[in-house]
Amino acid sequence: MSDTAQQPTTNQSNQALEDQNIFFLLGVTDGTEQEKEAFLDELQLVIWDDFVENDVQLLVTEEEMTEVRKIMDSKDEANDATQEKLVTYLEKLIPDLEEIMLEKAIELKEDMVKERIAGMKEYFADNQQSLDQITEAETQMSQGNWLTTAEKLNSIAV
Repeated sequence: MSDTAQQPTTNQSNQALEDQNIFFLLGVTDGTEQEKEAFLDELQLVIWDDFVENDVQLLVTEEEMTEVRKIMDSKDEANDATQEKLVTYLEKLIPDLEEIMLEKAIELKEDMVKERIAGMKEYFADNQQSLDQITEAETQMSQGNWLTTAEKLNSIAV
């Protein structure tokens, strides 16, 4: 197999948001692996906290929610242990928990790209050429072409 066969072109590769690397989408090219891991851990925590605060009560009964609160209020264990206990409990109640969490992660990814675009529009407010490229990227995003969107945003010279 040749190198070109292993490296898909933009037209051949999957444009789906869930298939894109968050760091590429955000134009992050520097940073250590430790910093990237810390960022991903923080994102997971944001997703989890949002799920617990906003979604759990919609998916369980009042009785089950009482148990959720009991687990969350447990001061005997470290936060990781409490979260693990809560995940184990919720997996029994919500069969598609993993799918829900994945969907929340994809939504956060989309929101972060939209924030990047808004920030770039502000930063390049006096640069029409860059604004035109950002508009092209937005068009690609609205068409679900997330790889092309990131490539266009990343090509804009700062």
